[in-house]
Amino acid sequence: MSAERRVFLTGFPGFIGRRLVEKILSKEPGAKVLCLVEPRFELRAREEARRLDAGGDRVAILAGDITAPDLGMDPDAGRDLASRVTDVFHLAAVYDLAVPEAVARRVNVRGTRHVIEFARTLKGLRRLVHFSTCYVSGLRTGTIYEDELDMGQRFKNHYESTKHDSEYLVRQAMREMDAIVIRPSVVVGDSRTGETQKFDGPYFGMILIDTLRRLRVPLPYLGPSRAEINIVPVDYIVDGTVALWQKEGVAGSTFALADSRPMTSRELYAQIVRGLGALGPLGAVPPLLVDVPLRIPHVRRLLGVPREVLEYFNHPAHYDCSRALAALEGTGVACPDLRSYLPAVLDYYVRNRDRRELRWEAV
Repeated sequence: MSAERRVFLTGFPGFIGRRLVEKILSKEPGAKVLCLVEPRFELRAREEARRLDAGGDRVAILAGDITAPDLGMDPDAGRDLASRVTDVFHLAAVYDLAVPEAVARRVNVRGTRHVIEFARTLKGLRRLVHFSTCYVSGLRTGTIYEDELDMGQRFKNHYESTKHDSEYLVRQAMREMDAIVIRPSVVVGDSRTGETQKFDGPYFGMILIDTLRRLRVPLPYLGPSRAEINIVPVDYIVDGTVALWQKEGVAGSTFALADSRPMTSRELYAQIVRGLGALGPLGAVPPLLVDVPLRIPHVRRLLGVPREVLEYFNHPAHYDCSRALAALEGTGVACPDLRSYLPAVLDYYVRNRDRRELRWEAV
């Protein structure tokens, strides 16, 4: 096998997947990337591939489906890839906090099982990189360590439980192949430009604050919560992932790509309120007063905010990322302080808040 990497990647042309392909091309000049894409995203994927590799042959698109046996690929294509692919990046998943269990289990768990089965066929596999999430910790509180997974925890939603189960499958596969697990915390836009692909996660808070700002409603704090809210920019996730992929001696490890100095939800809320020019925050109300209205579908649609997201702003958990920090030492990759780039994130939101394709449709 050539030392040049031949990368097989799922999750393109998603926001992280697209940037990850771009970073791989820049950090590994001889690398080529084959992206497995659902047929419904194939046209868009080919357009993105041309933008990343104009006139070149370093990015290829293959239609398939991680939920199908053999990843929905033609058997001849699978046999051909078995002799050529050296690395696998598995990003494809359902990230919706309100996803039904059957859908989450089909995509997140069955899909991961199929990717592992594909990796087993590769004659020259060097590394499998699996994207999990810090929130496999579910309802656990206190400090969550990178080497912990199954601690008897319950979960807030089916997204968390199925990401837990898919990470478990990868950890089992580590006995037979070189694999690492990447656990991002909450991902927002680029720390320099604020660019994002969709307004979800913390952006729901911005949407809610912005809606009430337009109504000239003074905004109180939502309870006395001092819980941390762990947020990282997409560029840290991409840079950190590629650096860890290239690093020797880390096989079998799980890395939390989280902020080691997170803000509290209360502090973040106040900065967003002020950054968007809303009134407040003044006084405090129990979070329950926000949760109850969001149980009503009409209210969720009106505000554009899902009820499930509130739990992440009030959950007292701290994500230890010591292993990731140690592995990234000397690589030049570090997570910037949220306070330094929050203005860029807010500015991008303000400039793009009316773009339909960036809005999340509440259900």
